Amino acid sequence: MTSETQAGMQITALMVVWILGTSLVFPQSDTAATEKVAEDPIPCSKVCTCQYDDFISELNMYCSSRNFTQVPTDMPPSTYSLWLDGNRFTSLPAAAFRDLTNLDFLNLQNGQLTTVDPQAFKGLGSLAHIHLERNRLRVLPGTVFQNTPNLASLSLHNNQLSRIEERLFAGLSQIWLLNLGWNSLTVLPETAFHDLQGLRELILAGNRLAYLQPQLFQNLGELKELDLTGNYLKVIKANVFLKLTKLQKLYLAQNQILTVVPRAFAGMKSLRWLDLTNNKVTSLHDDTFLGLHNLHVLRLSHNSITGIRPRTFRDLQYLEELRLSYNRIRTLGDRIFEDLGHLEVLELEHNQVQEAHVGAFTGLSHVAVINLSGSCFRTLPDQMFKGLPRLHSLHLDRGCLTKITTQAFSGLSGLRRLFLQHNNISVVEHQSFVDMVGLSGLDLSFNKLGALTTHTFSGLKNLEYLLLSNNECRQFLQNGTRQILPRLRYLDLRANALTSLVPDFSDNIEKLLLSGNRWKCDCSTLPLRNYALRKSQVIPRLVETHAEGEEPDTTITIYNNITCTSPPRLAGQDLRDVDGEHFQNC
Repeated sequence: MTSETQAGMQITALMVVWILGTSLVFPQSDTAATEKVAEDPIPCSKVCTCQYDDFISELNMYCSSRNFTQVPTDMPPSTYSLWLDGNRFTSLPAAAFRDLTNLDFLNLQNGQLTTVDPQAFKGLGSLAHIHLERNRLRVLPGTVFQNTPNLASLSLHNNQLSRIEERLFAGLSQIWLLNLGWNSLTVLPETAFHDLQGLRELILAGNRLAYLQPQLFQNLGELKELDLTGNYLKVIKANVFLKLTKLQKLYLAQNQILTVVPRAFAGMKSLRWLDLTNNKVTSLHDDTFLGLHNLHVLRLSHNSITGIRPRTFRDLQYLEELRLSYNRIRTLGDRIFEDLGHLEVLELEHNQVQEAHVGAFTGLSHVAVINLSGSCFRTLPDQMFKGLPRLHSLHLDRGCLTKITTQAFSGLSGLRRLFLQHNNISVVEHQSFVDMVGLSGLDLSFNKLGALTTHTFSGLKNLEYLLLSNNECRQFLQNGTRQILPRLRYLDLRANALTSLVPDFSDNIEKLLLSGNRWKCDCSTLPLRNYALRKSQVIPRLVETHAEGEEPDTTITIYNNITCTSPPRLAGQDLRDVDGEHFQNC
């Protein structure tokens, strides 16, 4: 019988089976019946752990912290990722990984390496990532990376490198991350980075660099982030960053920079973040930030800047955050911020500002936060904050204010939080807050306020949090609290001079803090006693609150006593514990 005839008979049989709805199983061939062969074990070095990723066909070998004094010699040639971190070998010999032609990732960090042979990485043409950080390397041979042309990231930070060979990074055109931070580098060869055309991130922080050569970064056209924090730089000269047209973040904090020359950042049209914190800059030129049209964040805190010129920020129309805290700015001149139409956060705290022109904040139509903590105004100029429709939070705490005038906060209808604590305020003129219809939080603690009347808080219909502790208040809104502050939820009257209190609060009140006053436990405080007993959740005996000067999330539990100071026989008792018979004649 021919093969064609056999095939025809099988097809006919299948059609019959399909028509009759029955199943038919043909005998298996010898090949199909062959038994399944057991899988081979994963190859691995004797004292390491290996894992094979079936999905991407990669062998990962983990030899971390095994006290190796030399590189293992029995590593599988198919190894893709190799962890040798935390071991004790002090050197890498030539061709230490010669059989690992498939290696992509090599981790040698947190070891005791002091020397690396120029041919240590021979044969690793596929290697993309090397971690050599946190070793004891003082110098690297100039040709050590010539066998790894496909490197994408190289981490050398936290070693003891004092110099870099001129051709150390030659040929590494694929690299996108280079970390040389926290070494002892004092100078860099002018052409050290010339072959790194694809570099995206360069970290040089924590070294001893005092000078940047004009040609140092000229070939880094793709660089997005440059970190020079914590060096010894004293001057930022023109043209150093001229070719960094794609740079987005530049960190120059914690140097010794005295001068930033005009046009120092010319050409950096993509820069979004510039940090010059903790330097010694004394002045800013009109052209210091020229051309930085896309800058969003500018940090200049902890310098010695004495003043701001009117046109200093004229090109920063998209700036969103400006930090100038801890400088020596004593006067805020007219229209010095007028070009910052998109600014949202302005920090000027601890400058001891003593004078501000009425138009100082003109143009800040989007500003949400102004921080003037630690300033030394005695009084605030009338309409000082006029024209700030989006101002949300205003910090004027820890200053020298003695008086709040009627026009000081005029026009701030959108303000939500006002911080005036730790001043010397003894007078708040009538209707000083009348325009602040959106205010929800007001902190006047640690001042010298005496009597507070209904006129003091006139206009604050939406106030929810009122902090008045550590003042000299003898009287608090004897009547009308419910009408004046209808949405009040939290009232802190601790450490004042109150002898009585009319508890005329709306149903919105949630917490009332009253300890540290001079309560007279007589008929004048009977309404307060009854209220405290009836509303124990509003005036609890123990309260969780934020500790003064602590982190925002830190809370402490305090006693909320209403301690009698008179009559003498009740001194020291809590008003809530005084027997009702004491008030029977009230």
